Amino acid sequence: MTLWAVFAAMALGAGAALAAPLLVRRAAPRPRAAHDLEIYRDQLREVAGARDGGLIGASEAEAAEAEIGRRLLAAEDALRGAEAAPPAARRPGLALALGLAVPVLAAVVYGTLGAPGLPASPAGERAAAADDDLPALAARLAARLEAGPGEPRGWRLLGRVLSGLERFDEAARAYGRAAALLPDDAGLRALRGEALAAADGGRVNAAAQRAFAAALARDAGEPRARFYLGLAALQAGDREAALARWRALAADAGPDSPWLAALRRRIDALARAAPPDAPPQAGPDAADVAAAALLSAEDRAAMIRAMVEGLARRLEEDPDDAEGWARLARSYRVLGEADKARGALARLARLRPRDTDVLLAYARSLAEGGPDDSRMAELEAVISRILALDPENRAALRIAGEAAGRRPEREE
Repeated sequence: MTLWAVFAAMALGAGAALAAPLLVRRAAPRPRAAHDLEIYRDQLREVAGARDGGLIGASEAEAAEAEIGRRLLAAEDALRGAEAAPPAARRPGLALALGLAVPVLAAVVYGTLGAPGLPASPAGERAAAADDDLPALAARLAARLEAGPGEPRGWRLLGRVLSGLERFDEAARAYGRAAALLPDDAGLRALRGEALAAADGGRVNAAAQRAFAAALARDAGEPRARFYLGLAALQAGDREAALARWRALAADAGPDSPWLAALRRRIDALARAAPPDAPPQAGPDAADVAAAALLSAEDRAAMIRAMVEGLARRLEEDPDDAEGWARLARSYRVLGEADKARGALARLARLRPRDTDVLLAYARSLAEGGPDDSRMAELEAVISRILALDPENRAALRIAGEAAGRRPEREE
């Protein structure tokens, strides 16, 4: 009973505290929203200072600016409503009603809702509701920025919101407006390049590369620009340049960089089959296949073809590289270019004339595609070499028999 008396006294005290200001005529106080605006603007300055001073990372700063920007817009709306309200006046009747209503309402609300089984509001549902407001927030913010003076932080925030909505072309324009107001800010140029690449389906096109180059001209260590220029090299088929850029970026990164683990996974996927001290290789291998999985089908085909052509050029300069000719033959076969694969195997067979496995692979390639007098003569010569080395080689006899069966002289 004593506890309920304490609760009742607290409720009456709360009602009296709320009613007391209504009994005194006072000048209208400064709206709370005005104080909130000052606080949010100070917070934006503090976040920018912390980012510039290296106390927080760029992603943390962007998230903080986005949240503060939401609150700032809400405070501006609240301030306009407060300024339109009439000054406070004495209202004794309202004071009495409020003083009595508070404890009564407290008792009613507690009696109906004060239960442990009250359902909660899950964070996911609240986040989904907030996401529904993002397009309206972007439209309002864009209208204010267009109407008002240049505000780089506002344009940066708009770019962030538009990126979250996957409106990447508009986000790139917003970052460009911010960069025009802050010509020395490398991060804004890197964000613009990222939006341009996202708008092109992840391809680091020429416009995106120019934005990243502009970022590095202002800050040679800008991590976002360094990563995407490495990705551009990979998409162009220059695997070694991509590895060099990403390894240098990983070496310069702080141990707590949030993107470092993902970058290392990409490096491992690209270099898994090539030890660090191995000479550069051209042509697709297991690591290239893993790296190609990161690309679109078109970029993947372009990357593989560029590597195969690079291997072919290198072998013309170093024709005694037997392993290189073997890789080139396999690569051409993957690309469906049987004639080129056959030519690479011919070069390999001349380098390894006593290797029956190599000779059998060359023989199979000669036997493919039906009867051909020029190839059949070469096939017979290769089969003879195999049988001279291994008279009991059944694979060679079977290849010769199958090839002869496709010719008009079937009895032979």
